[in-house]
This record gives sequence, C-alpha cells and structure tokens, in this order.
Amino acid sequence: MAKKDIKIIVGLWVLALILSALTTWAYMISYNPATATHGPASISEPTTHWLFQPASSVAERVRTESAWMVFIIMPFLYGPFLMLFYIISRFSKSRHPVADKPNENLTLEVAWTIVPALALIVMAVPAYEALRYMEIPPARPDQVINVTGAQFYWQYELPRYGLTTTDNGTITIDAKTGRATEEDSWLHLPINKTVLMNGQSFQVNHAWWVPAFGVKFDVIPGRINTVWFDTKKKGYFKGQCAELCGTLHAYMRIQVVVEEEKDFYEWVLRKGGTIPEEEEARVVELLGADYRERFAPKDGAKPASLPAATESAKSPVPATAGATEATGSK
Repeated sequence: MAKKDIKIIVGLWVLALILSALTTWAYMISYNPATATHGPASISEPTTHWLFQPASSVAERVRTESAWMVFIIMPFLYGPFLMLFYIISRFSKSRHPVADKPNENLTLEVAWTIVPALALIVMAVPAYEALRYMEIPPARPDQVINVTGAQFYWQYELPRYGLTTTDNGTITIDAKTGRATEEDSWLHLPINKTVLMNGQSFQVNHAWWVPAFGVKFDVIPGRINTVWFDTKKKGYFKGQCAELCGTLHAYMRIQVVVEEEKDFYEWVLRKGGTIPEEEEARVVELLGADYRERFAPKDGAKPASLPAATESAKSPVPATAGATEATGSK
C-alpha cells in the first residue's frame, strides 16, 4: 500500500468524524426545547420521552450523555464502511491486477488497539458522572413522596401534607371541560422543586417509570428503593409500570401533573391535606388569608377514604426514608 493510500485512509477517518458530528447535531436538534411548539403531552398523546420532552435535569443529563455516546461510536461505523468502499475500488482486479503482499505493521496494530480503548474511556468517564448524578439524591429535597405499587394501582403518600391519593390508571374525559375526571387522584407536583420518591410494593414487583423525568425504578415488596428528579416544566406527563406485574399490567398507568405552586396548594387542600406551619405564610400569600374557609370540607364531610385494598394493606413506607424534606421552599 502506497503512502498516498495511507493518506487517503486517514482522510476517510477524518470524514468519518465529521459525519459523526453531523449525526450528533441532527440527533440533538430532533427536539429543541427552546423552539418546540408542542410542549408536554396531552391526554391523547403517547407517553412522553426523555429525548423529545425532557422535563427534569436528570432527563436532560441522560439526553446529553446519549448524544455524546452517538458522537463517539459513529466514527467506528462510518470509518470501516468508507475504508471498505475505497479498498474495493482501489484494489479491484481491473485496477490492480497484481495483488500486494503486505507485511505486519506494528504501528497500525497498536493504533487500532489504543484508539478503541481510548474511546471506551472517553465514554465511561462522563457516563459514570451521569450515573452518580442520577443515583445520589439531594440531601434536603423539597418534596418526599412515598409511592406504593399494588395490583393494580399506584398509591402516593405526601407525608409533609398528611395526604394520600390513589391512581388506578383510568382516564375518563369530561365532554364539557375536556379534562379527566380523575385528575385530582393523580400525583401533583409543584414546579421547580426537587422530589425524592421512596417506593415499594404490596404483592409483586412493579417499576415506576415516567420517561420525561428520565427516571425508572423498581418497587419491590419488603424493600424501599429511592429515586429523585426535579420538576423543570409544567404540564401533564405520562408513564407506565415497566415490570410485568399481572393480568392488568397494561392499566398500571402513571399520571403526573406539574403545576404552579398556587395550583399545587389548592390540590393539597382539595384532597384534605394540611399545610405545614413553615409554609403557612407562602400559602396565605398565594391563596389569601381566608383559604381555610374556602377549602374547608362542606357540611362537615371528611375527605374520601382510600379503597378497601389500600386500607387493608397499610403501606409501611416511612415518611423520611432515604432523606428528609427541606423545611422551606427554595
């Protein structure tokens, strides 16, 4: 092989790097959060996704690391194909009737050993940092949620507000309002807060998965697992149990509403929750001094009780498992 051929092959690998950069660029602009027009999912749209609708810093981190992996890996796809096409053309029998008799090339063998090894290191270091970021929750999250999976519904406990809500996965659209009648049973979260979730299960394994938040974690009987994320975007985000859990696994839907702080407090009060003393001033600022009278149960009615299955199971998830909540909003 002549020096000219070696220079051409080096040029082909440079071209492979350029093609890899273009591929990564196309990958990232497939959804641009700054210019997107569709926002969070509506009731009729498919499950939200960390790539196209990242709604937390965890999801954005996953998206960035994924793009970095694409940039590092793609040259090893483009490069060999470009070389193959060049060699087939350059050394065809019609152009090169006398075959070369190549000898060993120590430099080449060292290069094709070291370069892939360096590529693995370049991928591994940021991937490890991203995993640490995802796995280590903040010391003082704004919200602690205890989630329990059952056959076949999700139960959410917000110990800070003394309320529990149960989402059985059903969605019934009110023809007049266009809203789901079960919306108050879904999990509601205030925007721009860090959330720690402690999860376990009653009977079988489940997995709590909301792609837009970039999180999925197993909820297992007899064990408490944790995951964290922050709420950077308002909207309705959908998920699904990601562990085959029985005959009605398909109905183990997850519905999460991220809303303004004012709307979140209104939801807490509608559900019969209580406002912590340290948040009293903030609630008065948002809802007015008469909020207790406006949200008091009518005719002495008590908040609706949980389904019988939930009451009998009595989730043992502790209120402070994994971390403690912040005593005030950021």
